[in-house]
Amino acid sequence: MAVQSALSKIGAGKQSGKGSAGTLTYAHGLADGAIMSVDVQQALADITSGARVAPGVDRTAVMSGVDFSSRVHAASAGLWLYAAMGAISTTGTTPKSHAITVGTDTPYLTTFGSLDSNYYSVQDVKIGDLGLSWDGNEPLQMSVSGMGTVLGFPVSFSPTTDNSNAAYFRPAGGTFKIDVDSDTPATAAVVSGEVSIANNISEVMLSGTITPNDIVNGRTEVECSFDIVPSNLADWRTIVTGTSSGSAESATPVYGSFECVFTDGTYSLTVAASRVAFTCDFPASDPAGGAVTLSLAGLCTQPAAGGTPLTVTLTNAVASY
Repeated sequence: MAVQSALSKIGAGKQSGKGSAGTLTYAHGLADGAIMSVDVQQALADITSGARVAPGVDRTAVMSGVDFSSRVHAASAGLWLYAAMGAISTTGTTPKSHAITVGTDTPYLTTFGSLDSNYYSVQDVKIGDLGLSWDGNEPLQMSVSGMGTVLGFPVSFSPTTDNSNAAYFRPAGGTFKIDVDSDTPATAAVVSGEVSIANNISEVMLSGTITPNDIVNGRTEVECSFDIVPSNLADWRTIVTGTSSGSAESATPVYGSFECVFTDGTYSLTVAASRVAFTCDFPASDPAGGAVTLSLAGLCTQPAAGGTPLTVTLTNAVASY
């Protein structure tokens, strides 16, 4: 009997520290990707053998991790976002409000996956990349990739909270604000967008073992992109010249801001940045006509010493992560 690809879930649990496996806390379905990624690194042996072929291969590493996309559920999203950004502050009663920001380090996760009746785990996972994207009023999508150390084969898949059949965040009912040259965003005609976090992770490989000893973060880089339908080209002119009435190219970048709010019933997910360096190509002409779309691309930078380039505020019923 064939393995059924639809019988698949991904999950994770926060570890207390490196080397201490977590328990399966949150689980949900996948929109794309796999419940884990395993890269077996081996190459032909670079040695003569008395023939014009290699006598075998040398295996040097086995790298395990995760690489998937999914809908964004109110409960489980908090763990993935916290793991990608590193700092969280929880306030409120009903609902709870979790302000997630870029910290000095990120927590380790143990990730879990089920595929039909097969179960797997990866310990000491650091999230390398996390992206939030949407198009029109299609559901908000989350892409996650990361790398860990030890591959495991648990005997079951039993999450504390299973979001597989739970609601998820959508643009419909939300609000979308952008300003290309101030820290106070204003309502904008947004049709699609993406916000991505890259931690530039790398593995630490030691002699004597083919699995990583540790996964470490590099510089965190936060980028964004938005397609908007403007009523004029003032944003493009401001980015290039420094002001909406500028007449010459500016050598000084301008910094703007954005705030995007997604809804899931009474819960919300707010993604915001207050110091974003935007660029924008001049829009193309089209003989067929139609509304002009401006594609804004932004680099989110630190607003002040110790500040965060991105804040994600999540409201839900979870007491703490």
